[in-house]
Amino acid sequence: MPKKTLKLPINIAAAKGGYCVQMDIGCNQEQVQLLLDTGSSTIAVETKKYHPNNDFYLKATPYAQAITYGSGGWAGPLVETHLQFESHDKKMTLKGGHIAIIESEQQDNFFGADGILGLAYRQLNKAYDLTEYFQQRNYQPELTFPWPFKIEENKKSVRTFKNFLKGYDSIHPKAFFTELEEHKICKNKFSLYCKRAIVHVEDNDYSTEELAADPLNQGWLILGAGEEHKELYHGDLQIIDVVHDAYYNTQLFAMQVGDNDELIFPKENPERKAAKYSNSIIDCGSSFLVLQDNLYQELLDQLLEINVNFIKQIEASDKAYKTGGSYKPDDLDLSQWPEIHFYFIGEHQDDLTKVSCTPDNYWQINALEYGRAWFTFMQELPNIPNKSIFGLPLISDYFCIFDREHDENGVIKVGKIEL
Repeated sequence: MPKKTLKLPINIAAAKGGYCVQMDIGCNQEQVQLLLDTGSSTIAVETKKYHPNNDFYLKATPYAQAITYGSGGWAGPLVETHLQFESHDKKMTLKGGHIAIIESEQQDNFFGADGILGLAYRQLNKAYDLTEYFQQRNYQPELTFPWPFKIEENKKSVRTFKNFLKGYDSIHPKAFFTELEEHKICKNKFSLYCKRAIVHVEDNDYSTEELAADPLNQGWLILGAGEEHKELYHGDLQIIDVVHDAYYNTQLFAMQVGDNDELIFPKENPERKAAKYSNSIIDCGSSFLVLQDNLYQELLDQLLEINVNFIKQIEASDKAYKTGGSYKPDDLDLSQWPEIHFYFIGEHQDDLTKVSCTPDNYWQINALEYGRAWFTFMQELPNIPNKSIFGLPLISDYFCIFDREHDENGVIKVGKIEL
């Protein structure tokens, strides 16, 4: 392997619907499991396993962060300390790396994970300088750690605090992966090898450790390399262009259902806010495939034409999801379901790259519970209008190389995974 690369095991068992990697933080190298997310740039950790008061590498700053998600959020100070990955006696250490400490949390945002590791670009990572706030109140030291705020843990408090922060100057701290590259610790690329979108449960009595031992729940994060790992994929690599670096923004050209010759083209809903930057993103932090409204409706219409029972099964899965129940069918025959194909703009504007999602990936079987089936296509999200989000159900069919150094915005190279 080339120098400045590291192959790290990842696992979906802890977070249930996202992959975690182990990171060692601070002078005591306290081990935490961080959720991998190509849909964000922030790196943040809870204080269940990392104890910042005992970390003499920690350097406080005057900056605070508040991040909100669809149904959750958190706030805390931005600090600097040592961040390290280790595998088979090989280490990558970022000294004085930026990380947020989660002091106020609206809910358990990360399930069994200890925080989040955003792998996108710096634009999504914003921190606010509270020096002026401290000076106006003669507060010493003019630092956000130890955390001087009390925020109630309810639905509105984190958002209220975030609005308060917007009254102060902001910066975009360098994203973790950007810092690795700029300190010449790692080449500016990483790769993901995943096999599931939702944790696979072979037995409902399994512990988290037993779930983690299931090969279907395991994967790899490779820092600084990708193409060289022929053991993880077969065939030629295809290129999906990253058209903007707010996220891993891609341009979806069309969708195709099975062998149907008809291509379905994305259409923006003019009654909703226009999509920013592009009509799609690749997001390993999503357990679902979220389709623009017209694509989702066309998908259902064509599945209905193939077999009316398909829609009944989808509706049963959706109802179980919305009510907190479990859909455990005895008549779900995935051999009858079609592959769903997506065509993305490739390396050049005239190139199209075809990737396909198989039924055993867009239907997750034994998901969270033994016997439970979960249909992972969803209609576009109200707060992210006119955009498709391609999460783990599609990524799990491919070895994905996020090659950020390929050109200005980078590309995503994909090859069929070697199981």
